[in-house]
Amino acid sequence: MPAGHFELDVLIIVSSDPRYDTRSTKFLKTLTEAGHRAMVVGVCSDGKKDDTTAIVRAPVNAKSGKRFFKEFYQGVVPHALKATAKVVIAGDLFSLPPAILNKVRHNRKSSQVRLIYDSKELYDELPSLKRKRSSFIFWDLLERSSIRYVDSAFTVNDSIAEILGRRWTIPFTVVRNVPEKTDSRPGPRSFEKITLAFSGGLQLGRGLHSLIRLLTLLPDKYELKIIGDGLLRGELEELASSLNVTHRVRFTGRVKSEKVVEELSKAHIGIYLMENSGLCHYLALPNKFFQFISARLPVIVPTFPEMEKIVNRYGIGAAVDPSDLKRTAELVMEFTGDPGMYSKLLDNCERAALELNWDVEKRRFLDAVERLI
Repeated sequence: MPAGHFELDVLIIVSSDPRYDTRSTKFLKTLTEAGHRAMVVGVCSDGKKDDTTAIVRAPVNAKSGKRFFKEFYQGVVPHALKATAKVVIAGDLFSLPPAILNKVRHNRKSSQVRLIYDSKELYDELPSLKRKRSSFIFWDLLERSSIRYVDSAFTVNDSIAEILGRRWTIPFTVVRNVPEKTDSRPGPRSFEKITLAFSGGLQLGRGLHSLIRLLTLLPDKYELKIIGDGLLRGELEELASSLNVTHRVRFTGRVKSEKVVEELSKAHIGIYLMENSGLCHYLALPNKFFQFISARLPVIVPTFPEMEKIVNRYGIGAAVDPSDLKRTAELVMEFTGDPGMYSKLLDNCERAALELNWDVEKRRFLDAVERLI
């Protein structure tokens, strides 16, 4: 960040890398296009320092754990305090401390800083936090003690908004994790090789082991494309090798947020077999699900209410018990073995993509922010 003090309309703080965080960059773009002075402060996870006056990334070498948060706060807090903003958005639970510090430091009787908490998940249900009791207690207490500073909040679907609205008694606005609008439909897909695609971090609970095992129930012409990276990659590569499907699994590594839909559009089916390991997963409506739709991919997702509701409404695929790999394999072959059915699914995906995109969703976001500016 250039030296000096910054006066902004909106400051967004995230514990992720803005280069790969589609939500924060959409927020930034929308605010800028509406004429507001806005900035995102996040982490630099790839060593490529190419900050602008609107995106600032603090170097963080650790991938997780206490060291990550130590580096995150050491790097982000000075930048977060340097800016005076009318509205500060904490992009997740872990960004609440620097957001609160900014609010407390810059609050004046004549100019109150407003804080929006973007609670994208039920954090007390996150498997990664629940596995370690000390971490769970710490973050649960932090969230509870932080709510008194929050003026308004976002979340990603109606089910979570209802739960959090009762819990915290603050107003919640649903801002879904939908991608930017894309008007072009992918060209004809060859079916000599059929690609199943997953997009997202390689983390526990996302059904990645099941996706690799699924290949053993499918003919050799089916392959799996995994877009993303994470701590599980080595383990997944070992599993693919033990099942003799290494040649059918392709890891792309991390892809810039604006390129994910383009990568997905080269596949045939978007598949996500998230495990039911608590309400956080059961009520999920993740960005990757909407990216499948934006890429005009028929989808196979778990029988979880928020995703299943959209799948059924638009007729874009199927919801399945994520533990039933036999039925999942049958659906994959059914969708890709019938040209008429596949064509109809594509038509339905086209209709869904024209409705479930950021051009439609951003009005909710902008209205909620501008009420506080």
